[in-house]
Amino acid sequence: MISRYASICSILELAAAPVILAAPADVSPVAAAEGVVERVTPSAKGAVSFKLNPALQNRITISGAPGSIRVEASDVRRLIAGYGWYLKNIAKVHLSWNGNRLALPSPLPAPARPVTIESPWKTVFAYNYCTLSYTAAFWDWKRWQQEIDFLALNGFTHALVTAGLEKTWEDFLIGLGYPRDKAIRFIPNPAFAAWWNMGNLEGHGGPLTQRQIDRMAQLGKRIVSRMEQLGMTPVLQGYVGFVPADFAENVRMKGLKLIPQGEWVNFKRPWIVDPTCEAFPKLAENWYRSLRKVYGISGKMFGGDLFHEGGSKGNINVTQAAEAVQKAMQKASPGSTWVIQAWGGNPSRELLNGMDPKHALVLQLTKDMADGGKNLRTFDGIPWVWCELSNFGGNTGMYGGIPLLSRLGSDLSAHMDKGLTGMGVLSEGLETNPLHYALFCDRLWTLEDIPVKEWLRQYALQRYGKAPESVVHALGVLSSSIYSPVRSQEGCTESIVCARPAWNVRKASTWSSGERYYRLGDIVSAARDYLKAANEQPSLVKEETFRYDLVDLVRQVLADAAFYQLQRVRAAFDARDVPGYKKQVQVFLSLITDMDAVLATDRQFLLGTWQEKALNWGETRQEKALMDRSAKMLLTTWIDQAPRALNDYSNRQWAGLVADFYLPRWKNFFESQLELLTGKKDRAAADASFMDKTIQEELAFAGNGKVYPVAPSGDVLAVANRVMKARQKVLDSLCRDEKYSSGLAWDLKQGSPLRFDVTDRVDAPGTYTATFQWKGGPSALKIHSVKLYEGDREVAADVHEGWTGVENNGNSYTLVLKTYRTNLDSYMLKAEVSGASGVDSQGEMILKKNGN
Repeated sequence: MISRYASICSILELAAAPVILAAPADVSPVAAAEGVVERVTPSAKGAVSFKLNPALQNRITISGAPGSIRVEASDVRRLIAGYGWYLKNIAKVHLSWNGNRLALPSPLPAPARPVTIESPWKTVFAYNYCTLSYTAAFWDWKRWQQEIDFLALNGFTHALVTAGLEKTWEDFLIGLGYPRDKAIRFIPNPAFAAWWNMGNLEGHGGPLTQRQIDRMAQLGKRIVSRMEQLGMTPVLQGYVGFVPADFAENVRMKGLKLIPQGEWVNFKRPWIVDPTCEAFPKLAENWYRSLRKVYGISGKMFGGDLFHEGGSKGNINVTQAAEAVQKAMQKASPGSTWVIQAWGGNPSRELLNGMDPKHALVLQLTKDMADGGKNLRTFDGIPWVWCELSNFGGNTGMYGGIPLLSRLGSDLSAHMDKGLTGMGVLSEGLETNPLHYALFCDRLWTLEDIPVKEWLRQYALQRYGKAPESVVHALGVLSSSIYSPVRSQEGCTESIVCARPAWNVRKASTWSSGERYYRLGDIVSAARDYLKAANEQPSLVKEETFRYDLVDLVRQVLADAAFYQLQRVRAAFDARDVPGYKKQVQVFLSLITDMDAVLATDRQFLLGTWQEKALNWGETRQEKALMDRSAKMLLTTWIDQAPRALNDYSNRQWAGLVADFYLPRWKNFFESQLELLTGKKDRAAADASFMDKTIQEELAFAGNGKVYPVAPSGDVLAVANRVMKARQKVLDSLCRDEKYSSGLAWDLKQGSPLRFDVTDRVDAPGTYTATFQWKGGPSALKIHSVKLYEGDREVAADVHEGWTGVENNGNSYTLVLKTYRTNLDSYMLKAEVSGASGVDSQGEMILKKNGN
């Protein structure tokens, strides 16, 4: 496949990758703050002054006269955060992960009187390990410099850093006598490095070349240096015992005790060295020596999670293991802190009992954007941070928790005497949903409730420079619908556009949500409001912030409309109406082609933007091919074998990916169903043909060698107007016919057992009730048993005869789940059923957790 990359190399002229310069020299706190002003708002250089005043402690003061602004604080971090607060609240400009609006007024506006601000939080944390692969895998120094400035201006205090661990592992393993060639093969591609750092896999997407490993080390060192310069604490990787699975075959160490870790979603996991064994202290000492060599610092905070999403404890004494890990950490860096992610039952009580609370911090990952401020876990006296986790896999889709964030201060204040020390952003995908993250950043400065209506008007003014009434109205609609989920779910409601096609498909990936808690009509209304404002005030479209949001809204309209349009295609199929089927298929496919056209108008929605960053991490054809393949594979199949559970986990609605990956799948599906409808193939043959072709095309995509555009095509406003006008009748009709339901549809014609993917509805141990409701057809449904499976393992069951029809009898089934997911298994509900008088029966199954 390498020959295909001749086109890449000719286009890029084999340009050498940017050189990463040495770490910047130490500068004074005031000079560091002035550097941020010069980089982010160069027009304000010389008009903003900074003064250190240790007596202010946690407070920040902002004062001055027009054209001469003064920020005073106790340290460099607060000086910069104070300037960030000034930019948003006084200068009324906007910074985000999805575009900035930084045209400052002249002269710079000053507050009417001196302003004093203070954050209630000691810790503001950035990044999940997954973030650094799903979002930042291929960032270069230019992008990282922008990111660090953005974090500092928003008041972040800590950030996880993993760039450079490739070199750390290489030096660590070779120093122990592990063969160099095997050490290189142990290191994965940056696209998959997150799960390597969490002990889930080895070497996937590699091997990297020595030049790439060295460049990543240079980048990591520069990131750490700049963060420290701006007063932030970089969180490096501590040593908790991971080694390659074949470590013992290649390294002889006295007192070495290894625990095999099995598999993680079909990947071989690294093994764990028992931290209580004789060899562990020496391994840890060598690790921290390698870490210092790469980053140039000993480190103050260290991440590292044992048994993340499964793994085996073997006969390890977990409490003593935690003590040993922390002891080695303290020896390497006295006074340092061990940072642990709380996810999926970890950390266990056993592990917490072995940790010194004075040198530990737990990040509580909170996926519940409906009510995630309540029923929180505390950690036996160990300080912890509330961390939003609203995006999984970097998926594209409007989602967040506007009502939750608006009241979160009062929710969290009750936990401040229970170890809560701060807030964090740990979403796996950050370059999405600016509305949600803007409110999160404002939440960092107050514990008081934030009035949403007033805040939205200010948000529009900051982000767009204007606050047209139609835009403010649209933001209000979105905040109370798609940004107000009704229960806990893993990220946005995914679009079926990105899903492997099937008649009953509701979502794209295994653990995500297909919950339709909002109405298509709300999204259509909001998009029309934004278009109204843009057509009346075309200057809005000159702002990259407005362009992004307009594209995002029209994209969301098309993404949601596809779900309802598929039902019309299915109705024509069931009626054996071939002309009607072809007509409805064409409407469905046109929604996807329209989506790709809209996405192509903005650089942030281009597959080429992601791909370009990956290609820039390669210099030779082989390096570029490797990076390109992994960049595409992460978004699609995740692995280079017949797709498994991670297929489409990181789905994105990006131009190029929509046209070349998702659209062909749907075309193949509809063609296969047409063959079934016209009698050319029976169901088994049609389905088999579709799956064979689909899997081949999915696997081939990552290695297709195609270079995607990095420049937008088409005028945003013109394309959005065209699409919304062309689809007006279809959208109006779909909105009228839209049926809101929280249940999962069933059709007895599917046969027994009826199968329901309930991964997004089972989120904790407890008692669940599955209720079957008849909706249509002449036959009632008889239910004989209902069973819940975790992967292939039965975990709960209720066996009794139930009946549903016009009259219901025993149609609810109780399922007691004693323990929640121990690994990355999906949850499936299977119901053994039959028809009372035939197979023509349809309805829905509603699964609810008792007490909710």
